[in-house]
Amino acid sequence: MISRFTSVFLAGAMLSTASLADTIGKWNRGEINGFTRYWTGNKEGASFVVWCHPERKVNGTLLHIEIGGHTPTPNTRIKLIMDQEILELPVNAQGYIDSGCATCSDSFGYVWHKLRASHTLAVKFHDNRYAGFSLRGARQILPGPVCPTDWQKKNPNS
Repeated sequence: MISRFTSVFLAGAMLSTASLADTIGKWNRGEINGFTRYWTGNKEGASFVVWCHPERKVNGTLLHIEIGGHTPTPNTRIKLIMDQEILELPVNAQGYIDSGCATCSDSFGYVWHKLRASHTLAVKFHDNRYAGFSLRGARQILPGPVCPTDWQKKNPNS
């Protein structure tokens, strides 16, 4: 009886979460615990996620990328390739590309606009893991105004 209740509860939770998500092209948008999540994946199971929490000042706005089921090696750099332009971005100690420093904040804003305007996206980790992603639908899913970065939230007068 308990397992049947658990199954019904989990199915209901999954359906309610799914109904909160929007999908356009290969990109999705959904809300979870105060975060807006914008994401895409590829056929190999890699994922590219933009997390946006307008108030959380630490790890509230960041990029979360997984290739082969793993985030990049902490404290390394990744290469983000959009329309043949290569950006090198630092990976924080948790394996995310955060927006908590001034340069990180500027880079996040730049990446946000490039995701909306570019045609191709690929990521290469420090250990040479590589994945390509579609940007079909990114312009419509990601809003024009950039999500407030963690640095901006900590430095509102800058």
